[in-house]
Amino acid sequence: MKRTAILIVAAAGVLTLSACTPPVPVVSPAPSPSEAAAVVESQAERIIPETFTELAAADEAQDSSLLTNRIGGDAKTVRAAQYKQAKADKKLTPDVLPDDMQAVYVSGADTWPRVLVGVTEQPAEDITPVVMLWVQDSVDTDYQLRSWAHMIPGATLPAMASPATGAAQLALNDPDMDPTPGTVLENYVKLLTEGKSSELNDDFAPDTYREQLFTARKVLTAAAKKAKGSYKDTVAYDEESAYVLQTADGGALIFAPVTIKSTFKVKGAKVSVPAADKALLSGGKLTTQVVHTYRDQLVLYIPGPATDSNPGVVAADHNLVKVSPK
Repeated sequence: MKRTAILIVAAAGVLTLSACTPPVPVVSPAPSPSEAAAVVESQAERIIPETFTELAAADEAQDSSLLTNRIGGDAKTVRAAQYKQAKADKKLTPDVLPDDMQAVYVSGADTWPRVLVGVTEQPAEDITPVVMLWVQDSVDTDYQLRSWAHMIPGATLPAMASPATGAAQLALNDPDMDPTPGTVLENYVKLLTEGKSSELNDDFAPDTYREQLFTARKVLTAAAKKAKGSYKDTVAYDEESAYVLQTADGGALIFAPVTIKSTFKVKGAKVSVPAADKALLSGGKLTTQVVHTYRDQLVLYIPGPATDSNPGVVAADHNLVKVSPK
């Protein structure tokens, strides 16, 4: 029997967070300094330009092997995937990451790993500012850019300690926070898994990230059903790569990578994907099933105890990094 080819467009096409973005997200000013930080402002002024020099060289060559000292981890993985997709589809370009910062937050920790956070200026009218995370694993290693995420339209980043002060770096299970950052992160991922009907939906501020994720799920489920197949996805956060900084109001910002695997399966047909997705294909040829793997980056804000509002996502990016038959 001749098999029909069914084109599967990755959910990234549905989940676009940075286009058409009224109103512009807000970054709150930092309070006055009160103590020495782990990274003084002069060091941040060196780390950030060195990162963008390395990134510019890699972008020009579209070669992720040039991302070495200042860019690693998920940031390197995501950029490598963007290079492959841009080569396969000339209409696609890697994320624009501005090198002008409107705010820089540093960790006041005296142990490792510790972090540095930058919030860029708005790169374009229809693109929101980018929250960037650098990590230093040990005293002997460089700070590396490990992730970035565009701010959610209309979101507000809370006030943080100034670079001269340094924010307290917290554990996910910090006993002085109720709920703990780990509980908030776990519940948000559970909400993503359960969908709009989840009892947890009202525990979080509205955000376009989960709305569009739920829309993508609905679209792909309907498409699979039409093809007499099935669709499912799994959502999991990476605890070891999650970091928490205390905010000026006694709350916290959580920086967490989330892996989403979406599996689309059909009967009596062969799945097909666009050229940009095919550029990320590994593990064999596609037949009746395709799995898209995303490495998403989330920034969640837990308001302080005196703030009468729910935790919510303030920045998020949905990054396709792999396509496979299973």
